[in-house]
Amino acid sequence: MYTYLCRTRWGDMDAFGHVNNLKVLQYVQEAVYCLLYDDTEGQDLFEDGFMIARHEIDYRSPLYHCPTPLPVQIWVERLGRSSISTTCEARRRGQMVFQARTVTVPTDAATRRSRPLREVERHHLNRYRVRPTGPVAPVGRVPVRSTGRIRVPVLGERAS
Repeated sequence: MYTYLCRTRWGDMDAFGHVNNLKVLQYVQEAVYCLLYDDTEGQDLFEDGFMIARHEIDYRSPLYHCPTPLPVQIWVERLGRSSISTTCEARRRGQMVFQARTVTVPTDAATRRSRPLREVERHHLNRYRVRPTGPVAPVGRVPVRSTGRIRVPVLGERAS
């Protein structure tokens, strides 16, 4: 299970006082991005990029801005030859806020078309093929930009 700690922002709220659905979609995209580029093994993953082929979101309850990061838990449901199906859930105070399913396709830089998953990418994603049986405590991963690559700090490490 991969947990992305998403910070909601005051400006993410709409006229009704809750986080706008477009912002929720962005949170899902951020979680997918962090999962795909989590390079804890020092591997070059998805060097040529990827495309989102499909998003599906079920909104379970209104999400309100809060200074506490929102844990977005994401896992791999299925690995195809050239596609990745993920599911993510977000809960605030134990209540499901949204559940989303995303299909992502790795791309070839030269053709800008889909390509088969590389073995190193398949190995990386297989680590996250766990469907939770209930809410899981967040592990505290927040992406930190450093020298053009995404770096994920270790639990307890301060982001700089």
